[in-house]
Amino acid sequence: MNPSSNGSQGFDRRSFFGSLAAAGLTGSVLASGADALAQDGAKPAEKPAQPEKIAASFPLLQNVTETSASIAWSLNRPATGWVEWGTTPDLGKFARNSEFGLNPYEVDFLNARIEGLAPNTKYYYRTATCSFDYVNAYNKTVSAPEYSDVYSFETVGPAPEKVSFGVMNDTHNTVPTICKLIERFDELKPNFIVWNGDVCSDYMTSEVAKKSIANPNGKPYAAERPLVFAAGNHDRRGKWVRDLKKCFTTWKHDDPRFAELGCNYAFRQGPLAAVILDTGEDKPDWHPAWSSMANYEPYRELQAAWLESALSRPEIASAPFIVAFCHIPLYDANPKANPGNILDKWASYQWTCQKLWGPILHRHGVQLLVAAHQHRFSYAEPTAERGWAQIVGGGPELKGATCIHATVTKDELKLSAEMVADKKALGSWTFKPRKV
Repeated sequence: MNPSSNGSQGFDRRSFFGSLAAAGLTGSVLASGADALAQDGAKPAEKPAQPEKIAASFPLLQNVTETSASIAWSLNRPATGWVEWGTTPDLGKFARNSEFGLNPYEVDFLNARIEGLAPNTKYYYRTATCSFDYVNAYNKTVSAPEYSDVYSFETVGPAPEKVSFGVMNDTHNTVPTICKLIERFDELKPNFIVWNGDVCSDYMTSEVAKKSIANPNGKPYAAERPLVFAAGNHDRRGKWVRDLKKCFTTWKHDDPRFAELGCNYAFRQGPLAAVILDTGEDKPDWHPAWSSMANYEPYRELQAAWLESALSRPEIASAPFIVAFCHIPLYDANPKANPGNILDKWASYQWTCQKLWGPILHRHGVQLLVAAHQHRFSYAEPTAERGWAQIVGGGPELKGATCIHATVTKDELKLSAEMVADKKALGSWTFKPRKV
């Protein structure tokens, strides 16, 4: 008997699989052959590794106004890209972050701003990312576009009768806390989330932003629910921090006086006007810790001028409710609390900002200031001299983290705070409309 024709004893695997390949049958039959090899004690061939995606995260929707929105996403390697958008899922329009005639080339984050939108209108978008790198000035490598799923968002404006927001703060790149907060916001479904400063402890490289902001839970948590960033003192520390604007995109101001204030903005969403301020660092500019690299005093003064202007805008001034957000509190009930203008330790509250901004907030009838920084929850009722209440969120560890949430109609603003770990209520408060 010919051994080669007698079952597995004389099975010529190389000839067999070669014949299958020649016959074009390897797609389905080779798999069963691999199973036979495994059963025969041989190691099956490993599947080829899937190439790493160019985009390292889902999109981050931000800066949604009546007429614009911006989207950022992180990268695994050098790339260029754009956003495709439209009023239907068919899209058809393009937004690129071009500068001086050049389309973007980035290694950490891409972003683009969509402009020319209409208030209270639904739009659809997706990101497109192409791997791109230079061999030399005239020789480049470029891939076909890699597309995200199609997502949607709605521009802001005065139309909605009801709006809600959520607040998280002082996460200090504590990913388990960030993920738990996102889970809670998925349940509460606020219209937007304010990340009220100290998102990360520092930014020596882009990796901390990629992990903690762009992709903390491997899900598109901010692809359709906008993030609103209010900078904290720790969000100003580190070698890479000047590029943080590629991840947390800045706002554009029509008035050239305020072009520097990309972290200050005000928008109207139904009965609510939201105002975002940047308290800066928690020590004075002349503190030796900054090595002459801080220049917050004129920055805060410029914000005072902007705040007066923003609160005077018709759509803001006519809102039934105005809520301001900033990282460092503007008030502390403890008379010995560190005011942030001395060399000793760090600020408990921002005395300079209190003097510059507090009277403006009071004069324009702002009802609530949402702050952070102290890593402990507190609430202060308004007074005759300080017409705004102040609520302060908790710290980065899960046992101390808080979730602040508010629902607003034309008749009332309902504010609540709870512990993130177990949803234990910390308090609830109701505000009546402003007199406008």
